[in-house]
Amino acid sequence: MASVLGCLVIAAIVIVLATIAIQILIALLPVLLVIGGMCLVFFIVGGASGGVKEFKKEIAYTQNTVREHMVQFRDDVQRDYHEEMLSMTLQKSGVNFNKLRPEMDSAISVVVSVYHTAMNDDKYKPLITSANDYEGHSERSAHYVGAALDFRIKDMGSLETRKQIAQMVRDNLGNRYTVLHEDIGQENEHLHVQLRNGTYNRNAVWK
Repeated sequence: MASVLGCLVIAAIVIVLATIAIQILIALLPVLLVIGGMCLVFFIVGGASGGVKEFKKEIAYTQNTVREHMVQFRDDVQRDYHEEMLSMTLQKSGVNFNKLRPEMDSAISVVVSVYHTAMNDDKYKPLITSANDYEGHSERSAHYVGAALDFRIKDMGSLETRKQIAQMVRDNLGNRYTVLHEDIGQENEHLHVQLRNGTYNRNAVWK
């Protein structure tokens, strides 16, 4: 009899505790729902926002990649000017003008003008000894992206005269270009003319 009574007491206590727990859960349910809803909204909005941001980044990256690697073609005026400038020079055998940028046609014009003045001969044709051809250039050389040319200068009078010619070309081209008088006194002495690094897109290919 006593054991039965004890079991009934324990059962009553369990029922009371369960009832209290259920009441507490019911009381907290609205709060839990609000918190859960806020977390869900934050997750959805945050995820969507992050997705949109990543998508925009991907679009921007793709656009930049296309822009940087695009092939650019001379228009008719630029093409005619290019041919005219080449006709005013001589080219060493094997010189390759593939990828030559239009800005380098302008550089040819200046070099030709300076050589005419130095030689006092308006029909003198400077010799281009290298463009995008010689494998001995440095790995990141502007030659390989059509942004540099070498002109023979060793037969242009005395050393003082050659230095003056180099300076005249430098002065006339301005800050957009770099002009170097290289290998002075050697068989390969030449005038190196290139677009200044950082002023052009190395990945753009000109045709």
